[in-house]
Amino acid sequence: MRSILPLAASLVMVGAASPALAQDPDPALGKTAAAMADRMSDPAIQQELAFTLSTLSQVLLDLPIAPLAKAAADMAGENAPAVDPQMTLRKAAPKAEKMPQVIERELPLAMEQMAGMAGGIEAMMPALRDFAQQMGLAFEGIEVR
Repeated sequence: MRSILPLAASLVMVGAASPALAQDPDPALGKTAAAMADRMSDPAIQQELAFTLSTLSQVLLDLPIAPLAKAAADMAGENAPAVDPQMTLRKAAPKAEKMPQVIERELPLAMEQMAGMAGGIEAMMPALRDFAQQMGLAFEGIEVR
């Protein structure tokens, strides 16, 4: 989670610097971020999503790999590799067995951190809008190719 925070912040800054955003700032964005933060910090929603994703990951671990390998090869226009029809991700990657438990344990914390980040974005919106307007003025008259 920590490794995506700088990326998320960079994306926010790139989006804020867009001349299009500078010309037509969206006042609802801050409200949307606040609503998202509220939902993501709700323990009931966190637990529900963690349980759902944990259950889905259990199902994915037991899917046969052979049909997926064939479909991928067909899309690439290649011959499918020989894969044991009984092979599953659970068998092919034994360490993946722990993934459902990790998801159920870590997802609520990750959602809480994302909620905090969304709240931070809401608080930063006036400064980001000002920055975007300044960038829009700086790029005015410059042709982008």
